[in-house]
Amino acid sequence: MRGIEKQILNIIKEVEETDEESIAFKLGISSEYAAGICSILVKDGYVEEQPKGKYKLTLKGKKMTSPVKITGPIGILKGGR
Repeated sequence: MRGIEKQILNIIKEVEETDEESIAFKLGISSEYAAGICSILVKDGYVEEQPKGKYKLTLKGKKMTSPVKITGPIGILKGGR
């Protein structure tokens, strides 16, 4: 997954449901480019398109935006257990 795709998933996560114009404004990209990326995310199952052009995360999309808990030696250095 590319960085722009992950950024869009995080934006949708923040507001639960949004449109491509809002995504474009927040990222400083064209709405056409945002629409293209959203189409890819829909096709790949990370996002579903709602009525009126809104986008919402699927369970697969939510998993991609979930924080990763680090365990083991690296986790201990970062304050984990």
